[in-house]
Amino acid sequence: MELDLHCHTRRSFDCSMDPAKVVRVARSRGLDGIAVTDHDEIEGAFEARRAAGGDLLVIVGEEIDTKGGDIIGLFLREIVREEDPLRAIEAIHAQGGIAVLAHPFAKTLTLEDRVARALDACEGFNARHAKMRSVDNGLGEPEAVTFANSYDLSLVAGSDAHFYREIGRARTILPAASLDEAKEAILRGETALTGRRSGPFNLLAAAALRSLKRLIHPEPD
Repeated sequence: MELDLHCHTRRSFDCSMDPAKVVRVARSRGLDGIAVTDHDEIEGAFEARRAAGGDLLVIVGEEIDTKGGDIIGLFLREIVREEDPLRAIEAIHAQGGIAVLAHPFAKTLTLEDRVARALDACEGFNARHAKMRSVDNGLGEPEAVTFANSYDLSLVAGSDAHFYREIGRARTILPAASLDEAKEAILRGETALTGRRSGPFNLLAAAALRSLKRLIHPEPD
């Protein structure tokens, strides 16, 4: 099974992708499933799941903005609203989810040891923030692999797609035929990573879109 475990929709403040079209594009690129991981929001994931029917597996996820960095919750039932990283991880685990450290070295990593030990996985390759042009070794970027080995974490990959052209640029390959099997395979570390860097233009475009959306829909005081 090939999964893109980090995708956004218009429910994120820096993305305008329609959840139903995300599903269609993912199918067209040969993916077996995706995780929709909007910023501090899960409605886009439920929209994508409804649009997918049974033709594509959709994992309900969330990219949670915590004081210790972005943490992705996978296999969620409810939104997580916690700025403290340890509490966010606990909230993910309380609903049977998996806690993943997103793009661990995109910024200076200041994660406390106790937080790192509470995680289940980290992104070994994030197509938006990758330092390497591509990975095809099944593992990921060396710095992320070393970090994961230090804390006995599984490795996953995701495109971090904010635009349709990015969907599927990074994939997690695992031995599974259902969401439950995919979850167990991730927890056991039975993953192989592959991907290609998507380039800085997409980051700049998403930042511009974020500014435009906030101009049109300013946050309340």
